[in-house]
Amino acid sequence: MSYDRDELAVILLDSMMGLEYKNKIAILDRLDSPKQLFSQDDYVTEVIYSVLPESKANTVASAFNENYLNHVLTKLESRNVRVITKYSENYPESLQNVDCPPLCLYCNGNVSLLEEQKIFAVVGTRKCPSDVLRLTKDFAAQLSEAGLCLVTGSAGGVDSAVIEGALPSEKIISVVAGGINNVYPAYNKQLIERVEKFGLVISEQPPDFEVKPWLFPVRNRIIAGLAEGVLVAAGKHDSGARHTATFALEGGKDVFAFPYSIGVSYGELPNSLIKSGAHLCDDVNDILETMRVDVKKVASVKLEGDEKTVFSLIKDGVILADDLVERSGLKSYEVATVLTKLELGGFIARAAGNTYKAIK
Repeated sequence: MSYDRDELAVILLDSMMGLEYKNKIAILDRLDSPKQLFSQDDYVTEVIYSVLPESKANTVASAFNENYLNHVLTKLESRNVRVITKYSENYPESLQNVDCPPLCLYCNGNVSLLEEQKIFAVVGTRKCPSDVLRLTKDFAAQLSEAGLCLVTGSAGGVDSAVIEGALPSEKIISVVAGGINNVYPAYNKQLIERVEKFGLVISEQPPDFEVKPWLFPVRNRIIAGLAEGVLVAAGKHDSGARHTATFALEGGKDVFAFPYSIGVSYGELPNSLIKSGAHLCDDVNDILETMRVDVKKVASVKLEGDEKTVFSLIKDGVILADDLVERSGLKSYEVATVLTKLELGGFIARAAGNTYKAIK
């Protein structure tokens, strides 16, 4: 992997994990070009010591040498990590406008995915029912098949469903909060390794940077920044997905959300976003049309098993939940879950008196 001297200087500066982002930027902003850091002339030394306390300034001033450079590059190459810096030609233009544009993007996988014309984010909570995850996976598969490159996080739940749905198309970007060598949660390591092989994993943190709680909302600005639009699949009011939606709205981007029934905890955030002006999304084509993707209408999700049984009963005129329990032979909580799935899929709608009607 080859880098020019400006890129190498930025990579070295960013490798110093004890420095705050604002200090790194302050140093670079006072130089004509990053490669000046290698010169070690009086002006560069003056800049470094004007920004940092003496102890840290001493470390930085002495780090710009070929030995340390080779050490850093060797570690990156051993992990097959490609670094795109803020000064690289292929740095995503969409990230130039986010709050505190990442100084570096540490990439493992197909870097060309960052150049995709249509990148769309799908995010949500780690904890939600299997029917919501199944629907999210179906949406991800259909969106990626239609030509969109999807971007999400690396957690379980919605993130994993998005990845699994998009992997066959190889149009998936996973943005991790810590360094690439510290994927969180650990149980998702094998799935993220598949993304490295067939898609792209990126982080703004050096590979060995440990995961910290504050990194997740910070990471979400990158997900929103890369994407033209965001779908919030599920989440409570305080879900981290709210940060992604907020960043997207502040950037003037379209936000979509699955609709949920009253009282569904993991539907709090999507319903709140819809009330605030987000697009109600119960069909993949809602997204494709807004994103101006020129494809034929994507077929709706096919119903099977319990969903097919309950939907057929509602079409036949069985509209009360209690009657659906009796006629279907399912338990009350099973019917409640199925009704949620059918609502999310746009197959039914809740009507007056807590009844249901078929709309497809």
